[in-house]
Amino acid sequence: MFNLQEIFSNFIHILDSITFSIGKNEVTLTYLFQVIFYLIIIAILANYFNKILRRKILKRLISEHGIRYVFASLISYGIGTFCFIIILQTTGFNVSALAFLGGGLGIGIGLGLQGMTKNLVSGLSLLLERKVKIGNFIKFNDIEGYVSEISTRSATIYLEDGSSVIVPNRKLMENELTNYHYKTDNVRLSLFIRVDYQTDLVLVTETLLISAYSESYVLQTPPPKVIFKGFADSCLKFELWFWINSDNMGIRFEIMSSLYFAVEYNLRKREIKIPLAQRELWFKNYDMINQTFSHPEMKETLIKSATQQAINNHYISPNNSNSSSLLSIRDLLKKVEYFKTLDDLHIRKLIEIGALKQLKDGEILFKENDPGDAFYIILSGSVEIFTETLNKTLAILQSGDFFGELALMLGIPRTASVKAQQDTILFSINNKQFDQLLKNYPELCECIVEELSKNKEELHQRRDELREKGLLQPDEEESNILTWVRHRIQSILTL
Repeated sequence: MFNLQEIFSNFIHILDSITFSIGKNEVTLTYLFQVIFYLIIIAILANYFNKILRRKILKRLISEHGIRYVFASLISYGIGTFCFIIILQTTGFNVSALAFLGGGLGIGIGLGLQGMTKNLVSGLSLLLERKVKIGNFIKFNDIEGYVSEISTRSATIYLEDGSSVIVPNRKLMENELTNYHYKTDNVRLSLFIRVDYQTDLVLVTETLLISAYSESYVLQTPPPKVIFKGFADSCLKFELWFWINSDNMGIRFEIMSSLYFAVEYNLRKREIKIPLAQRELWFKNYDMINQTFSHPEMKETLIKSATQQAINNHYISPNNSNSSSLLSIRDLLKKVEYFKTLDDLHIRKLIEIGALKQLKDGEILFKENDPGDAFYIILSGSVEIFTETLNKTLAILQSGDFFGELALMLGIPRTASVKAQQDTILFSINNKQFDQLLKNYPELCECIVEELSKNKEELHQRRDELREKGLLQPDEEESNILTWVRHRIQSILTL
């Protein structure tokens, strides 16, 4: 039988007999295998320690994943390198001999590993400068997606189709990129719309803004804007600007698609045409063509065909009646006594600064004695105005009714509570929005004061209410009610 112990001893003896020199050190193969074994053990322990640092220890101190990655790597592999050098020294190896290998390694890095060195430096710059962080949505060349990982060599970008692209760090540092999360949480998107030259521009503005507010992903602050881009050959050009949260950039196409559906639906409901390009045709044999189509039967056939085509394209309603069941905010604002003299340009501004507010059945809009800081128009549904003090219903307001206009302009506390009787949609203008409008259009303030002056009895009553509640300042005790109204608006709205 073979003696295993003897065979192993002979094998070790053979390995010990094979030597080579590293600097001034004589190294045997047995020693070399021991060093490799120690190196593997240290690498495993360093990697394990790296994970503990990132996931437990440094997580409490550093919130940014990329920064934790850098510090954990430097600490763990630095300790591992130090331990490896200590082992070499304790086993009698002259560490100064590694200077030769270090010089060779430096030349190798300088010649063959330039790309890796650049990626390493770029990765450290990205992680320390933090201009691109994990979770940011970026646009780089033709790549758009979320940064899912930044390492010392490369960054991983998660695309919308579920795949990932690994980009060397130096490319991110050397080329321009767009970071939709850098110093902002909101991103502006645009929809391009064309309408017929005969279209009411105020109605277009109203329709586009209502469409924007109907999309849950569209932010109300900053509010959507309708931009008139100019005149084209066969249409008027508009852009609908709206803002979404940066975190939703990954589904921006779905949001825009949903909004385009809403815009098309609302334009069609209000019979606003989206024109096609127009072309003029010239016929050489016009007299002969005219005689052919002037025949009674041919003319009747053409009229029926054209009418049916217009119905199919929604240019006319089949019963020749208005098919729009939507309330016009412009028309409702015109019913408000204090806004009825405003022209369409000012009405459009009122519509643009407003916002839609949805109430569920039974939801309280505001309570008695709350600050009067907004004006409301009911677009659909109904609300109950009641007083909790007397436990009495004062009024039921339906679609098309409005309330709170004096509270908005004079800062009068609410004299009653308002509750939705069913699912309700309101158009609202708050004091901050109204304040900004009057700052931009000071002449509008005088128009409103003139309308308020036509109902002096109610103004006196409102001022007495403020005096009784102790909300009237001494300098507001004006004998002239119009002077008081003007000063009140200017002080409430900080004009």
